[in-house]
Amino acid sequence: MAKTHWHYPRSEFAKSTFAVLVDGPLPGITLFGPRRTGKTEFLTQDLAPLAENAGHRVVYANFWQALESPLAILLYELDFALRHGTILDRVQNAAADLAPKFKIKNPVGEGEVEIDLARLKGRAPDNLLLLLDQYCERLADDQKPTLLLFDEFQELARGDAAKPMIAALRTSLEKRKNGIASVFTGSSQERLRSMFSPTQAPFFRFALQHDLPPFDHAFVDHQLKAFRTTFKASIDADEARAVFDNGDRNPLLLQRWLMARGMHPHLNAEAALDKVNADLAGEFGFAEKWLQLTAIQRAAARALAERVTPIFGAAGATRMSSLLHEPPPAPQRIQAAIRKLVRLGLADKWDESWRLADPIFEAWIRNRPETDF
Repeated sequence: MAKTHWHYPRSEFAKSTFAVLVDGPLPGITLFGPRRTGKTEFLTQDLAPLAENAGHRVVYANFWQALESPLAILLYELDFALRHGTILDRVQNAAADLAPKFKIKNPVGEGEVEIDLARLKGRAPDNLLLLLDQYCERLADDQKPTLLLFDEFQELARGDAAKPMIAALRTSLEKRKNGIASVFTGSSQERLRSMFSPTQAPFFRFALQHDLPPFDHAFVDHQLKAFRTTFKASIDADEARAVFDNGDRNPLLLQRWLMARGMHPHLNAEAALDKVNADLAGEFGFAEKWLQLTAIQRAAARALAERVTPIFGAAGATRMSSLLHEPPPAPQRIQAAIRKLVRLGLADKWDESWRLADPIFEAWIRNRPETDF
């Protein structure tokens, strides 16, 4: 995925992140950012090229859809980094294209090792955990530390199957603090912290905590410049900034709105935004997710979308009562509804406040008619 004029480089943040990784006191950092706010783009288009240009090897692994075989995905990526070149090669040959069976190079000898994904569900075999350690040994470089970029790392915390792999990874990285530096990103602040903050956490005291900085109006100006380059037309900057601000400063929403304006020039700002919201709702299956929720879960989601606080106090109960047209629900009922939203991956805790995990889904819920509860 080559850089384009649409990419907004976060150069200064990449430089500071790289400096912390290479010269900081700990061998890793955690990087939280809500969904669809550019974490992957930052890793692959800002941080990775910066490190590679400075002579460091980079490994990228995304665990978002790898719950059944995260170890296989990681071994594939470690092998790919040793066999091939840059992060650009990696992104163009995504691990999502893995066949049911694939081969990786034996990191300590001749020949190859075949991995059968169908047989790798559940607890990781000890021989493959040994391979993980051997790959880390091959990649470690005290002079030019290898960067391991773990995207959506918190997904490994969803079940017990990945625990042996997580423990083995911690041990392998601990042994090579000077030769390997790691970035652990997550879109669930609560689950990401659960792997690093509590004393019993698998990566306790292993990484510094950082948040991905939000975009400001400089991002909007950059996107408007890219729009002019692509469509040979201009859009009112105040309109674009209003869409950006009202959409919780979500970069995806603004970019889709600009595409709609460019491809459908007859649409005004409001009509283009309606189209984008409808398209995104269909693309991400918002209606299907909504239909899976009970009335109290929908009311809880709406209260979260409106940022009602405290959600478990009188304000939350009063708002849900008005949506459900019934007496205020008991705290235990609200807690059960929130827990269900969390299990479904729809809600999360941000800085001690409960929020919906996806800002775009949050906006979609706020626009639901109040009869839909």
